[in-house]
Amino acid sequence: MFLYCGIACRRKFFWCYRPLSTYVTKTRYLFELKEDDDACKKAQQTGVFYLFHGLAPLLQTSAHQYLAPRHSLLELERLLGKFGQDAQRIEDSVLIGCSEQQEAWFALDLGLDSSFSISASLHKPEMETELKGSFIELRKALFQLNARDASMLSTAQALLRWHDAHQFCSRSGQPTKKNVAGSKRVCPSNNIIYYPQMAPVVITLVSDGTRCLLARQSSFPKGMYSALAGFCDIGKDYRAVLN
Repeated sequence: MFLYCGIACRRKFFWCYRPLSTYVTKTRYLFELKEDDDACKKAQQTGVFYLFHGLAPLLQTSAHQYLAPRHSLLELERLLGKFGQDAQRIEDSVLIGCSEQQEAWFALDLGLDSSFSISASLHKPEMETELKGSFIELRKALFQLNARDASMLSTAQALLRWHDAHQFCSRSGQPTKKNVAGSKRVCPSNNIIYYPQMAPVVITLVSDGTRCLLARQSSFPKGMYSALAGFCDIGKDYRAVLN
């Protein structure tokens, strides 16, 4: 009896420990890629890239759902070459995550200004024809994506937007340079390091029994509603906002 219980407890501990161990391994690998440029460049060789244009992700339609196509480094280099772009533009990509098998995921926006290209932005219609997809505003496509792609593309869009808006040092006015992973930007003139900031936000559901109050904007797709939400000032008590 005691032996059986001991075996059962050990098995239960093993299956609880296994996901935790995978999470720790994955987190450590991501930290390594963020801090080691050489390791991140190596990860690009076997990783996959998700493409954006003007912060809108490339999506393909499949059975009333959107899918985010993945591209290898070799496919991306061929694509850039076909449109007369230097493969060095891939250095504008940002790390957005990895799989449990340590396959790194990157995002690259081909519609934003690039320091590696004279013709900064690639033409959207030509890209869509070549890639057999459409660059769709993420907010409009969000509910037609699976949970993993929705989360990943939201992270990618936020990080790409931050890099696009923080290309210069706020103190020296000099151009900043991103590391390979895109986890930070550094000003070469004074070594100030800039990290993507987090904006505090409050979301709440106003209810009255079985009824609730929802809102929508004119830009929302048909049938889309949202709970009430908004950003908070630094140091502001969120409870005061809700009241």
